[in-house]
Amino acid sequence: MNNVKKIIWLSWGPDSMYLENIIEKQFWKENILIAHFNHKFRKESNNEEKFLKNYFKKKWIQFVSESYNWNDFRESTLRKYRYDFFKKVGWWKNHLYLWHNLTDRIETTILNISRWTWLKWFLNMKEIDKKNKIIRPLLNLSKKEIQKLCDKNNIPYFIDKTNFDNNISKRNLIRNEIFPLFEQLWWDFVKNFNTIYQQIETILPNFNIEKYLIKLNDNFYKLILPNKNLDYFVRELFDYFWWYNFRKWVIQEIINYIKYSKWWWFKRYKDLYFLKKSNQIYVWFKIDVIEIWQKIKEL
Repeated sequence: MNNVKKIIWLSWGPDSMYLENIIEKQFWKENILIAHFNHKFRKESNNEEKFLKNYFKKKWIQFVSESYNWNDFRESTLRKYRYDFFKKVGWWKNHLYLWHNLTDRIETTILNISRWTWLKWFLNMKEIDKKNKIIRPLLNLSKKEIQKLCDKNNIPYFIDKTNFDNNISKRNLIRNEIFPLFEQLWWDFVKNFNTIYQQIETILPNFNIEKYLIKLNDNFYKLILPNKNLDYFVRELFDYFWWYNFRKWVIQEIINYIKYSKWWWFKRYKDLYFLKKSNQIYVWFKIDVIEIWQKIKEL
């Protein structure tokens, strides 16, 4: 597994099966790893996992899987366990290929603008995320286009019937109720969204948070605040610590502290600690409170 270069998250849907097909054509099989996370949300999940294991065994492609054994099926919780699984199989040392497509991106945009008011979350996904070593090759293709390509090239796939149940998630409600309304206005509206994404990407500030982020040790960081675009900078900081799933009110509260506090302030969120000193922000995580105060005395 140490020699694996391309890790593919595979779900057995048309988008992930098509992604695997194009990656397999571009790279040596020994450099590909299929990573399947079984959410166990449906009765068929275990049989699908067995099918995939045998399918890739016949193709001589490495296949690993892990099962979810909890009763919390919120999207944020499932995402956390999925990414923990990806780390186990070597994500940080290699490239992780995700099957998100243009339709997924638009669904996420609609979800985000119902909860947030920030261009970064309007864009949400990136085709190439260098910092996190994530690549989304299908981000310019709609779900319908991908399914047609699978049918044309005889690529097997499974349609998850739970995607049509609006009671399961807000994403399903968007997919099944809001998307058809857009299609009534214009049949190819997804391409119009893609044009908007491309335009916004050219005008957003191109901040590299790591230029301002100094890692002092494994769980201690120092940041130098820029003179302008402070709101955008702080949101980039929250993206850097994305696994904390910050709530909107927490983000706004910390932004206000950073902007309006003149010299010192101290803020805690879960096991993440923020300290402002002049134009510098110190960030600790997974550390004892007593140790925090010792660190503060040393500054």
